[in-house]
Amino acid sequence: MASHGEEAGASNSAVSEDHGERKAAAVSFGFTKTVSKFKHPTADAPTKKAERDYLTGIDRNELQSTKPSEKPKELIIPLIQKNRWHKPDRAGQKEGKPEDTTRDVDSVESQAVKELIEDSRRQLEQYQNGSQVDLNLSIPLLMQNKAPEGFEDGDHVKVDLRPESSTEADYESVPVEAYGLAMLKGMGWKKGEGIGRTFKQDVKPIEHELRPKGLGLGADRSAIKDLEPQRRQRPPKPGEEREKEEELVMGAGGCVLVESGAHKELYGKIEGVDADNARVVVKLAIGGKTVTISQYAVKLVGRKEYDKYGKDLSRLSKAHKDKEREKEKEREKDRRRQEEKERSSDDRAKHKSSERDGGRDERKRKHRESSQDREKPPVKEARRPPPPPSWLQRDLKVRFIDKAFKGGQYYNSKMRVEDVLTPSTCVCRTEEGRLLDDVKQDMLETIVPKQESDSVMVVLGEHRGQVGRILQRDKNKCRAIVQLDRYEEKVFTLDYDSICHYVGATDD
Repeated sequence: MASHGEEAGASNSAVSEDHGERKAAAVSFGFTKTVSKFKHPTADAPTKKAERDYLTGIDRNELQSTKPSEKPKELIIPLIQKNRWHKPDRAGQKEGKPEDTTRDVDSVESQAVKELIEDSRRQLEQYQNGSQVDLNLSIPLLMQNKAPEGFEDGDHVKVDLRPESSTEADYESVPVEAYGLAMLKGMGWKKGEGIGRTFKQDVKPIEHELRPKGLGLGADRSAIKDLEPQRRQRPPKPGEEREKEEELVMGAGGCVLVESGAHKELYGKIEGVDADNARVVVKLAIGGKTVTISQYAVKLVGRKEYDKYGKDLSRLSKAHKDKEREKEKEREKDRRRQEEKERSSDDRAKHKSSERDGGRDERKRKHRESSQDREKPPVKEARRPPPPPSWLQRDLKVRFIDKAFKGGQYYNSKMRVEDVLTPSTCVCRTEEGRLLDDVKQDMLETIVPKQESDSVMVVLGEHRGQVGRILQRDKNKCRAIVQLDRYEEKVFTLDYDSICHYVGATDD
């Protein structure tokens, strides 16, 4: 008991001391107004040490370290084989059912969800590990993924059946340009492989390039440099180092020469470029005026040329222009003189070689001409190809096939041969009763009647001019079995080109 009392007294004294300390702390806080936000680490909370990464080497443009960064995984959106519909229980089914039935339904639904998740995971692994295709998918996806029966119809659509919509975080995690590729990869597409069932070919997509501003369709900006006159450079002397050519850029600070317009033949510096309208802002060297000119009306020049001629007023005088014109003529004469000299030297070299071998070539030529004269057969006149056989007859029903005659007015129309003027010309009557004169044979073609009762005439061969009827047709070989009126006991196999529809009077 004594010990218990001592402990109680000690505890009371400790509590009183704590109260005293708290009061003192409260007074000091009120006077000093200090707030300590720093928290000292306790023994229970372990301190986190900064993990250091050490550089081990450099491979081309890649830094190698002790902790290599994870490479981004290939994004694939697998094809949905089965939609996960949210099927709410009907109110009528819920009423009057015990709790154990509800639990069974929940367990069955959870089991179905697990199976669907496992099925989708298995399909994704199967796609990533190998190119295997499920050949048992015979149900169309639209029918397979349709809404469950009994929940909605054409007029009533339940939105709560659909899957959950994507959140903003989903859109941020998948870039827009990678979304379409991820869907195609989930359907089986692979980069570099063609698509299709039989004719697999990797077709490159058409990439439309922005055409240069201010130029026509199909213009190539690189062709402008090819059109510019280029000076011939002499070969460098031994030990001579050629200075690097100054790179000319159509940008701020570039030197230009105006080639056309109101400020022609003036130098200036580019202060700005309007890429949308293909214009440049140029500050002229003479006068300091700032003007806006089309970028196709200026020519880029080097810094040396700009410093030499930029502010030279004598360059614009008439005397200077005449002097430059004379220099240009002299350069043209020198160029022509050099070309003639090179041509004459080549001719002399050829003449010397021909004189050296002249005697031998002359003997060979004479021998060759004499042998050719002996072996050459007498020249025969070129034979003309024989004209096509004439098949025109009166009272034939033919088809007009000439597109140029009368502007194609009678093309592919049927008409009747009224009279034959020559073996290759005739007079025809159209179905409207109009007569056409001087119709050539090559403007027409024969017609084989479709009905069995129609008569035909043989227009080519030994039975030409005989009338009969068709007994049987062979469309694959374009032949017909014909019985002629003169030969009632015989039948003849004739080509379609040898017979034609006959609409004249018969012996019957």
